[in-house]
Amino acid sequence: MEILLSAEQEQKLLLTPQMRQSMEILHMSSLDLNEFIKQQAMDNPFVELQPAKDIPAMRRASSSEQDWWLNVDLASEATLESVLLEQLTYMKLDRAVLALCKWIIGNLDDKGYLLHSIEEISAFMGASLSQVREAVGVVQSLEPYGVGASTLAECLILQLRQELERDPLVCSLVQHDLLSIAEGRFRQLAEKYETDLAEIKAAIQKISSLNPKPGALYSRGKTPYIMPDLQLKQVEGKYEVFIESGYLPAITLSGSYFSMMEQIASRDVHRYLKRNWLAAKGLIDSIERRKVTLLKVAGVIFQLQAGFCEKGSSSIRPMSMKQVAEALGVHESTISRTVNHKYIRTPWGLFELKHFFSSSIKQADGTTVSAIYIKERIREWISSEKPDSPLSDQQITSLLTSDGLLISRRTVTKYREQMNLQPSIRRRREPFNA
Repeated sequence: MEILLSAEQEQKLLLTPQMRQSMEILHMSSLDLNEFIKQQAMDNPFVELQPAKDIPAMRRASSSEQDWWLNVDLASEATLESVLLEQLTYMKLDRAVLALCKWIIGNLDDKGYLLHSIEEISAFMGASLSQVREAVGVVQSLEPYGVGASTLAECLILQLRQELERDPLVCSLVQHDLLSIAEGRFRQLAEKYETDLAEIKAAIQKISSLNPKPGALYSRGKTPYIMPDLQLKQVEGKYEVFIESGYLPAITLSGSYFSMMEQIASRDVHRYLKRNWLAAKGLIDSIERRKVTLLKVAGVIFQLQAGFCEKGSSSIRPMSMKQVAEALGVHESTISRTVNHKYIRTPWGLFELKHFFSSSIKQADGTTVSAIYIKERIREWISSEKPDSPLSDQQITSLLTSDGLLISRRTVTKYREQMNLQPSIRRRREPFNA
């Protein structure tokens, strides 16, 4: 056997700590970066912060200009907890049970579910099992119906009981067959319950009218409030992108520690100060590099999306991260890190940069339009429909097709759900009879 030795030359990019930090800072949202800078100021003696000079109004994050607000007054908003506690004030309850009810209400999740068992609550609160069961029952009797449940099935059963629903088929399907319903096994269910398919579908329609997340109507615990990184403004007839960094504290390097580093005799102290000096300079460089990259990427985005600058979301054209990356001569991953959790304030509202990347839908004439354009058309059709005769997804598909847009009903359904628009059966409003 002959053993051959050969040498091959291979190029590898080794990430230095500075490069890694720059990538991490580029990926951060504005609020995350703010917290990161404050933490660095606590850890590094060279990092001194000057107060932010200009704090723009915080805005609620949104993918569309229709649903964001300025200066939201959180104190005036009803919460699930406040709604439930208010109902308790009208009930005559034993003091111990009332205390348990308040604890349970305060420990519901955003969907209104109780994540603790009766035994866990009993042990934690030092109450008897019977008292806890009574308190859970009280909470489950409050509106919105379905709160205080531990499972989806229990949540739906609570709503059926409040509606005095006595159909055993509906109740059995909820208690035992939610997975089969989700998987669309309607014929198997008809065979299981020895009934026809129409009865199964009627029962499922009743179930679909229930709310699986009764607390979500009041939930705001995870509502993302953000500060925009960028602003799109019209200057002398042209649209330009500007950095909005006034909310970030300005970083200065401590002169006293620098003098100490230059004069100190101890090698260990000098090494410690020198390491922190380089880290502080690296932090400033990374933040500046983030600003430059943001401006470059956003500049290309709005060159390609010139129609949006003039007319808004309905004029967003198909665009991929690959297009922007090729225009700048960088890797797609750099574009992804840059636009992630970054927002821009525009004349048309507040948008995440990712909002401007959209797949294309082919038209009958061979040209393409963006998926965002299609969503706007779907929203327009739904907003103008008759309340007592809402458009089905198939009808919306037909309307779009008649306009020359080649799109399937399944895609219309997907886009409608992405915009959090209810299906036609949930949008129906019966005409008022005097």
